[in-house]
Amino acid sequence: MTDGRQFAVTLERADNGVAVVVLAGEVDLYTAPRFKDALFQAIDEGGSLVVVDMSGVSFIDSTALGVLVSGGRRLEQVAGALAIGCPDEKIRRILEITGLDTVFGVYRSRVEALAAAAG
Repeated sequence: MTDGRQFAVTLERADNGVAVVVLAGEVDLYTAPRFKDALFQAIDEGGSLVVVDMSGVSFIDSTALGVLVSGGRRLEQVAGALAIGCPDEKIRRILEITGLDTVFGVYRSRVEALAAAAG
């Protein structure tokens, strides 16, 4: 686990072929470009179902929200979907206030998001 100020992003593949972007730390103006690169890489490599695992995220700003929207739009072009696993109530509240919980599936965990993505 990283310190809340640190940032890490990894791209994984779930057993069912779903791409998983795992984030940790603060996702903000400075770190969002790395998040965007990983998210778009997942999509460009054929991931039509992408789960963003935010279980290690301590903070997000509007730049991070913009990356989610951009990724969602790109996925729409390939008839794909984005799901978010986020156990943090404060971050989920931000997703609710901005209405992004109505655009993407927002779940309490990566496991729930993967289950929903697998349909």
